[in-house]
Amino acid sequence: MRLLILAGAALFAAACTQETPADPAAANTPAPAGEEAPVQVASAPSTEQTVDWEKARADFTAKRPADAPATVQTAGQDGPSPVPMLLPSGIVQTASDRPTPPVVTKDGYFATYHLPRYDAIVNGSMKAYTGTGQAAVGDKEAMKFTLGEAVASLAFSRYGADYLIDFECREIDGPTSCITEAEAREFAESLFVAQTR
Repeated sequence: MRLLILAGAALFAAACTQETPADPAAANTPAPAGEEAPVQVASAPSTEQTVDWEKARADFTAKRPADAPATVQTAGQDGPSPVPMLLPSGIVQTASDRPTPPVVTKDGYFATYHLPRYDAIVNGSMKAYTGTGQAAVGDKEAMKFTLGEAVASLAFSRYGADYLIDFECREIDGPTSCITEAEAREFAESLFVAQTR
């Protein structure tokens, strides 16, 4: 019995240490008699393959609000955001509360807006915030609204990328938060494509 367990452990260790051939032709070559073929592991598709840049570019051209800036200044790493950059339109702020430029990171971007009742932080990322699928913002079922103590969040997907808007309360009017779900959705629906590839 002990011999069978040791033999099984040795076979398992040998199977785990087999390497996948780098040559695709070698991967299709049958294994010699008496040997097992190496296991092929499929790699996950990159975000480059899943982001619908064509639709984002079409919306960038067709759905830009009149008050949208011609170009968006960014801070952070060089180059455009790795996901379509969505920013809110119609935001009126005082000079002292002027928004900082969006910050581009290796995974996406974030932009902060200081409003009278709350700060809104718009995040776009290659990392999934929620399992909302790839539905458009207009699909209310695709948005996930959560409330916390003096904070609220709205997560959704668009163009194959994931977005999260955090609302950090400056003052609380009601018993739970400074923003309702309807107001959070309205803010999300004001987002337009500010930068694309």
